[in-house]
Amino acid sequence: MTIFAVLMPTPQPALAEVIKSSFAGNHLQLNDTQYLISTGGTAIELSAKLGIYDAAHPEKPYTGLAVILASSAYFGRAPATVWDWMKAKLEAPPLG
Repeated sequence: MTIFAVLMPTPQPALAEVIKSSFAGNHLQLNDTQYLISTGGTAIELSAKLGIYDAAHPEKPYTGLAVILASSAYFGRAPATVWDWMKAKLEAPPLG
């Protein structure tokens, strides 16, 4: 599985709700503007699923503004719950 960071410039309740409902059990809210999502696919596909931007349908209204980053490594200082969640998600078998 890949862990994606979804970084919003400001709190966006509509986008946060899409994250929570679309990725129940596979997201971790760090604060009002930062989420981690564990899923397959690419950042482009995740953007379309969240309604941030869909290149195939650019005319669609967007749910919010955010930058999506895929993780290839991680390091830093955070509560143990963050590290435990990331370890579990990275070691989980692929969905499907």
